[in-house]
Amino acid sequence: MPELPEVETVVRRLQQVLPGKTINSLTVLKEKSFVGDQFLVMEKTITEVSRRAKLIRIHLSDSTSLLVHLKMTGQLIYVDDQERLGGGHPTLDWVQELPSNHTRVWFDLGSHAALYFNDQRIFGWVKHMDEEAVQREYAKYAPDVIDDVVTPDYFFSKLQRTARPIKVAILDSKIMSGLGNIYACDALNLASIHPLRPGKSLSFEEAENLLDASKQVLEKGIALGGATIEHFRHVDGFSGDYQKEVLVYGREGEPCFNCGSALVKEKIAGRGTYYCSGCQK
Repeated sequence: MPELPEVETVVRRLQQVLPGKTINSLTVLKEKSFVGDQFLVMEKTITEVSRRAKLIRIHLSDSTSLLVHLKMTGQLIYVDDQERLGGGHPTLDWVQELPSNHTRVWFDLGSHAALYFNDQRIFGWVKHMDEEAVQREYAKYAPDVIDDVVTPDYFFSKLQRTARPIKVAILDSKIMSGLGNIYACDALNLASIHPLRPGKSLSFEEAENLLDASKQVLEKGIALGGATIEHFRHVDGFSGDYQKEVLVYGREGEPCFNCGSALVKEKIAGRGTYYCSGCQK
């Protein structure tokens, strides 16, 4: 699943090209993938692209919005005569002719420009919503890890209420949003905390260190354009570079950068978890 740095990267790329474009027509190729009246979107101009948690918001000129969740395999790809921008789950749709077999929603933006919502497994969605509906959707998510409101006091108080493994707790979007599996593994390693420790067992200092580590890895991920943990050739404008700098994710058997011990992998709550049994306590 694209994580916060990948989603933020998509938003920043689309913000470069979508504002000022008018949606001439909207083609829904998979009914499940679009919620709303598609005709109400036509002839509206895009004013901004923003993000909350892993939700992409395309603001429209009538004060309504298109809210997009990429889920596991979603992509947003903009194409015109000059360039191709966007991102999401890495597949050959990034470079092949569009619309493809995975295209679920297709926006014609005029002047040979188009925006494609692709979704291989059809878990993602595009919803046309008014402001009230957008705010109801936003209310389902806690603040982003990198938001200033997520302070050490806030984080510690949340952890004190759960006996779940800390790896599970920091992935919970009701505690804080945006920390996915790759970055959670790296944050725990950077903070030297074992992923199976109960959340409420962390001291205030440990919680503060983990929050700082979480912010560090996410900010680095955003700076590097996210991660592309797939066997996929690099394509300028799509792939990120965080995968070249991961601390533990995908490095089973390799030495820990902190202490040199071999990294291990095990499943925690169904997610592949990489950590160092030597220095993560």
